[in-house]
Amino acid sequence: MAAIPMDLLDRIRDLERQVRALMGSANTRPKMDEIQGGRVVIGDGGSLTVRTPEGQELAYFGRILPDRPGGQFQQGFVVRRDDGSPAISVWTGDPQGMPDQPVQIWDRKGNVILADDAKGHGLAKPYVPYPMPTPENATKWESTSSTSWTTLYNGNAIVQHPKLYCLIAMATAGNGGELRLLVDDRQVGPTAKSTLLFTEPIGVDYGSHITFKVQARAANGNSTVWCSPRALYGVQS
Repeated sequence: MAAIPMDLLDRIRDLERQVRALMGSANTRPKMDEIQGGRVVIGDGGSLTVRTPEGQELAYFGRILPDRPGGQFQQGFVVRRDDGSPAISVWTGDPQGMPDQPVQIWDRKGNVILADDAKGHGLAKPYVPYPMPTPENATKWESTSSTSWTTLYNGNAIVQHPKLYCLIAMATAGNGGELRLLVDDRQVGPTAKSTLLFTEPIGVDYGSHITFKVQARAANGNSTVWCSPRALYGVQS
């Protein structure tokens, strides 16, 4: 057998190693469930859907029906609970009559419990009551001539916000007096010698059932204090 040069054998071995490396890489699939150091772009009317193992849609992002007038795509998203009921949506079911998409939160029965106003500003739901008007004539307000703290108004509420906005009008005769607000018999806000106005932490946990008391006292036996609650609002921090 003729002698084979050593450099040719080395080349053959190198080729074998390269073939084995190519075969190994061909049988190795990259990870398809991770995105690192990049982003995913879905355009041209495409969409992304997330489903449960049973095929129930959990989240949908992208083109959403109905289309807008003229065939323009509507873009939005819907997030559902795993039972299929809607939870959160940015979408309009009437692009012609209500082109602006409301942000909506749904309960399990399919009722919209929170939404912004798609035609104006602020909230659409829930409805928030305004304080009831009270008499303009201060002498018709609740009053006291006692020099001890006297409860003139009493009411109940369930706490939903971390702070309280308070406005209570006050009128006096004689040497005046003082006014304060209690939450569960604990004073919140300052003691006022005229209209009581403040925004302060309410100081109780979310969902607490509380009692409001508006109290007043006269400076002396020749004085009288009248007051009228005008606003009690829960507000953000």
